[in-house]
Amino acid sequence: MAFEDEELGKALVALEDDGDATAALELIASTGSDVHRREQVVSVLGGAGVARLELLRGLAAAQAYRGERWLLLGAALAAAAWEVREGRGSGRRLDRRIQAQQALVAEARTALRQAAAFDRDDAVAWSELAGVVIGAPLHVTEPADAFKRACVLVPDLYLAHARHLVGHTRRWYGTPDRVLAFARTRAAGRPDGHPLHALIALAHIEGCVDGLLRGNVVGRAWRAWRYLGDPDVRRETDAAADRLLAGDDAHPWAMAAHQAFAALYHQGGDDGRARPHLLRGGDRPTVWPWRYFGDPERLFARARSRAGVTGC
Repeated sequence: MAFEDEELGKALVALEDDGDATAALELIASTGSDVHRREQVVSVLGGAGVARLELLRGLAAAQAYRGERWLLLGAALAAAAWEVREGRGSGRRLDRRIQAQQALVAEARTALRQAAAFDRDDAVAWSELAGVVIGAPLHVTEPADAFKRACVLVPDLYLAHARHLVGHTRRWYGTPDRVLAFARTRAAGRPDGHPLHALIALAHIEGCVDGLLRGNVVGRAWRAWRYLGDPDVRRETDAAADRLLAGDDAHPWAMAAHQAFAALYHQGGDDGRARPHLLRGGDRPTVWPWRYFGDPERLFARARSRAGVTGC
């Protein structure tokens, strides 16, 4: 995850490397008044918590009245559910993976709803819930319902929007048109520098990926090349990129937004357009959307090298 937050970095290392959740829980508890930072903090620490699920389960059980404990546990379970889904396998192995994912989603749902019950003004619990239930909803409207609850509280959460966009793709029984319509509607009217301008880049990345999922190798490559080379796609992407570049990078999700454009331009072979976003996107990759096209670390390093971006 791309971020520049010293306090978050220390809490991440303590949880991930040392199995100490003290700093993570204290940080989450202190971010209530800064919801955009809170969304990022919970997402990053949730990813680190995947390897510490038993610890986090124990902490939530020991002080079940502490909402931040349920929130961190729910985010970690959500991240674990997506990791399980993205594994490989077929036959019985695939069946076991699906069962494991469904169990993690169910447990995450319980934890996140518990967190939301402790703080009815906390949009982040709903943001996390909206993202994880895409994979195994109780009913068809559950992801949209959770997303709406988050937006009622905070209308412009970046990660809530980015995850909900994925839920409109063909992989989740949506369509490319629905993805683009959602991105355009939600990006419209945002001020310069707002990270939600990156929804346009993410939507077109999904459009490219949609073509890669169908047909033979030659057909997939041709569709991806054709999609990224479409003049209308380029004009829309360039306009949204310019809006993001016109603002400052004070928003916690600014780096992730810049990397969305960098990934799209890199795939399209436009190193010049990728460069300003790479310069402002931090020195570590966001896993998504880079992982659509290969190993995020390698792709990010290659993109920086090709664009002439060096150093930290």
